[in-house]
Amino acid sequence: MKTDKYLILFIALFVVMVSVMPIRATDYPSNGEINWKGQTWDVRSGTGQPGNNYWNNEGVWVDDKNRMHLTIVNDNGKWKCTEIDSRNKFLYGTFTWKVASPVFTYDKNSVVGLFTYLDDSQELDIEMARWGQSNGNQLWNSVQPYSISGNSKGALIPSRITGTNTIHKIDWQPTYIRFTSTTKGGKVLSDFNYTNVNGIPTNPEYVIMNLWLQGAPSDGKNIELIISDFSYTPYKQ
Repeated sequence: MKTDKYLILFIALFVVMVSVMPIRATDYPSNGEINWKGQTWDVRSGTGQPGNNYWNNEGVWVDDKNRMHLTIVNDNGKWKCTEIDSRNKFLYGTFTWKVASPVFTYDKNSVVGLFTYLDDSQELDIEMARWGQSNGNQLWNSVQPYSISGNSKGALIPSRITGTNTIHKIDWQPTYIRFTSTTKGGKVLSDFNYTNVNGIPTNPEYVIMNLWLQGAPSDGKNIELIISDFSYTPYKQ
């Protein structure tokens, strides 16, 4: 009987210990890939464009709240960026990202990219970037090639809006592409409706999320991007 009492006490203590233990990240990349939001994502490594950066396949993880983390870190004097690419391709539909981080306060040399991509002329971009400028637009929507008149639009974000808990959408339809960014409360930050049918991609594209540099951070600090949600709603005729 005494043994049974000790066993019950041990089990009770074990349950209490488990309940108060801190929860750590639930998923790190394995073999260069990570699963999130019903998709398999390839985690980039090596070097290359954009920005001729080093890509860190160990700087990505999904936390206990099922949020994706991308990072820029200084590794012994070498700045390393992060990117995830969907294994699947998508054609038409609505792509929605919810961002938990203050992206509009990031260093002027950093770029947050949320986009679809097949090649450099078939790409739909949402980018949070100052392109090295201390002032000016921080939010950009583009249908590549962006150099064509009417294919890109920038938005100047009020300083009181940091970018935390913002929602960003690409609504890609056969006859138009609409880019929208709003606060959690519904305030519109950017709204770009692209209707040049000749410029709308007609081939399936990958979904990519990245955090990269066009130069070392001017403040010398590491950067962490948290994306709390991503979803894709297929096009319905």
